Amino acid sequence: MKTASRPASKNGISGRKSKSLNNKKNATMAAKKDSSSSSSSSSSVSTPREPGTRRKRGLAPEELKAKGNEAFKDQKYDQAIDFFKRAIALDPHNHIYYSNRSATYTAKALGDNITFSTVKGLAKQGILDAKKCISLERTFGKGYMRWATALMLIFDFKAAVRVIKKGLEAVPKDPLLTKNLKKAKEKLARWEKGLGVKRRRPSGFRIGEEDTAAEKARKEELKELRRQFLEESKLNEISERNRLLKAEGIILPKSNIMGAPSQSGFQPFGDYFTHKNKRRKRRRKRISAYD
Repeated sequence: MKTASRPASKNGISGRKSKSLNNKKNATMAAKKDSSSSSSSSSSVSTPREPGTRRKRGLAPEELKAKGNEAFKDQKYDQAIDFFKRAIALDPHNHIYYSNRSATYTAKALGDNITFSTVKGLAKQGILDAKKCISLERTFGKGYMRWATALMLIFDFKAAVRVIKKGLEAVPKDPLLTKNLKKAKEKLARWEKGLGVKRRRPSGFRIGEEDTAAEKARKEELKELRRQFLEESKLNEISERNRLLKAEGIILPKSNIMGAPSQSGFQPFGDYFTHKNKRRKRRRKRISAYD
């Protein structure tokens, strides 16, 4: 008998196909892994540098300063501040970089459409940079000028005058400071006049906060001269009284030595006439009040 051959099942054929597909996938994955490992190894190995070529380096502090100055001239203040900031990070002990950044903050505050709160913030930054500049180089006149300019932005003219005088103590006869001291005093006078501030007449002996060391020494000298004059005049008065008392038997009233200019010196009846004038003034006031 002839035996009929069984037809091949569909499941068997599909199983063989799936196996072959899996083998192909595994082979492609292995090839990808090999290629990635070879590329990583090739990238990890550094290629030798050709002779005569240099590595790229960052800009030096002086180059950054030059770029900051160019940006400042072009009124690109944010870029200039960034350049000076990078220069300070590389060389934090150079006072010029702080001075330039302070000037940039001041120039930015003078721009258009800026609120007063923003101006105050920029002025504060400028003052901090100017102070740091002076701490690094005490005899740098521009540092004091940067500080005073930032103070004038917030209308603190009195403090600006004080700072410029302080700079003149450190750097005597500096042309920049002497020129701007006069301008700062004029601005202070206009500001006080606009506010209606009445300034006291300056005393010849009173020492103020704005006085320089030379002015303070001069006032101390004047005080000493005044004290000596009073002592001498008092001794002269006592001796004259004693002479008149012993020689002629005359007793004089106390004299008003430091009174009005017309009553200065030895005047026996100075106090009497002074009180008489005061009584007259009081009488006139009473009469005018009743009228």
